[in-house]
Amino acid sequence: MTSRLGPMLKAIRERAGIAQLELSLRMNVSQRHISFVESGRSRPSRDLIGAWLGETDAPPSLRNAVLLAAGYAPASHDVSPCDPRLAVAIAALDRTLDLHEPYPGLVFDADWQAHLTNRSARRLMRLNLPDFVAALDDLSLGFSMIDALIHPGGMFRYMRDPWIGGGALLDQLRREQWVRPAIEPRADRVEASMIERFGPRPPQPTKPSADPCLNLVFDTPQGVMRFFTIQSVFALPQDVTLASLRMELWFPADEPTRAAMRALANSEAAPGEPLVTVKP
Repeated sequence: MTSRLGPMLKAIRERAGIAQLELSLRMNVSQRHISFVESGRSRPSRDLIGAWLGETDAPPSLRNAVLLAAGYAPASHDVSPCDPRLAVAIAALDRTLDLHEPYPGLVFDADWQAHLTNRSARRLMRLNLPDFVAALDDLSLGFSMIDALIHPGGMFRYMRDPWIGGGALLDQLRREQWVRPAIEPRADRVEASMIERFGPRPPQPTKPSADPCLNLVFDTPQGVMRFFTIQSVFALPQDVTLASLRMELWFPADEPTRAAMRALANSEAAPGEPLVTVKP
């Protein structure tokens, strides 16, 4: 057990105004065990930590900080963009995607389901992925990012060097599946689709790339488009989990892509379309 875990749990208990004896009775463990945990002489299980934090009404930031200090994965809670408690965050995401125009932006969840998209993202999809978009009931109501990749008319169709951009996405899915098993069959579908289309994956470099952003290059009817992407979340670092909603912003990586996106925005004939739509 780390040296700071015991003092953290003790401070949380004292902040809640609960004595060791009272906490031991609530948790149905001995007061001696509580004392041993706080002094670092006993390593608490994840269940005991969960009970401890629950009885002391610890906020999510403290819960995840304690779990990380104990060597456990942080708590993961699925969140829906329709949750009324997220109204302020959703409004901020709306505004951020709005301000990101004329470049693509979207918000997706732990299962890689896109819930929010701005007008530029939908514009690019309608222009370059018409068959995929046609199969949806309504693009503005959300879509599976995995399906958008592997559909016969999806992103892989236009991706240059797919084992670079697509391989990076696959690697991210594989990392996430360790703590969210529901991701594994989706990652399997991506890998199978890539192997079928592009053959076996080439050998990976011995040293990881120093580039901090995912680079995507597409050969589109509008010409070659190059983007780098950034993902971010609303939370303190210790509160971020795979279940957190993520915002992904695409930025043009060169001047031709920047000019092409601006030209597409200026030529769009749907001025009344809302910039961002939240799935009801």
